[in-house]
Amino acid sequence: MANVLVFGHQNPDNDAIMSSVVLSQLLNQLEYQGNTYTACCLGPLPAESAKLLEDAGVPAPTLIDAIEPADEGEEAQLVILTDHNEPGQSVAGLENATIFGVVDHHRFGDFTTAAPLHIVALPWGSSCSIVAKLFEVMGVAPTDTQAKLLLSAMMTDTLMLKSPTATDVDAAIAAKLGEQLGVDPVKFGMEVFLTRPSGSFTAAEMVGNDIKMFEVAGKKLLIGQYETVDKSRALGMIPEIREAMRAYAAEKAADGIVLCLTDIMEEGSQVLLEGDTEAAQKGLEIADVAEGVWMPGVLSRKKQVAAPILAAN
Repeated sequence: MANVLVFGHQNPDNDAIMSSVVLSQLLNQLEYQGNTYTACCLGPLPAESAKLLEDAGVPAPTLIDAIEPADEGEEAQLVILTDHNEPGQSVAGLENATIFGVVDHHRFGDFTTAAPLHIVALPWGSSCSIVAKLFEVMGVAPTDTQAKLLLSAMMTDTLMLKSPTATDVDAAIAAKLGEQLGVDPVKFGMEVFLTRPSGSFTAAEMVGNDIKMFEVAGKKLLIGQYETVDKSRALGMIPEIREAMRAYAAEKAADGIVLCLTDIMEEGSQVLLEGDTEAAQKGLEIADVAEGVWMPGVLSRKKQVAAPILAAN
């Protein structure tokens, strides 16, 4: 029997946290392959995740910094990746681990393993949608607490089903979980979203709280997203935000950085570019201007920002 670490990506969002927490619970309930499963995270919890877990009496996932090489004669640490699969977005020392499984809804990039593994990857709006489906596949009903945690992440990750990444499957699963809990999924999601302390975010937090690294045209490009229901405060902080973008890119040794200031109510994003962003400008068909570029309808970093940048390069 082994202990398997289950974790989402760096700078975790609610979907990364809840997919690892609830998937670990499900696998432990099933005593899957005789292992135990420990939910972990690769950074501080988002405010909404911390509140949901505390209110539910569910322990927060264990913070881990790196996977160390196994001692001589010992097996490598087993891990399950949720909500990501690219090494650049994962834990330091991932090469020292054996990837036991992946549950994800993103593209696969620079991903290889030495042995077969469990993979459930579907083009749905949230990794928690996939975890919710796994309950059904495994013949297990989620508890009300598990349903609440899953629904919270589904709603925040799909921006209350407004994101173009949201599918009919997500809507159906959300409706089923909402019925179990006696809540309207969209109203519930907005309540969860509004627990974020958006009015107190610093420029550095806007940049670094939800950001991923991509390899594009031989360069390291960071793509981040700050979601709000009123972008006016962020627009008044653009000089500070740009300074924070430059500092974050330097810290992560990235060539360039893209930040989407996404207004859920206006359904669009103000896009800022810093550093070497030729690939991003090409893919998004925008220029690097001081105030940023308003892109109406752009709500999804994955589908409407990262995907066209990668496809164009």
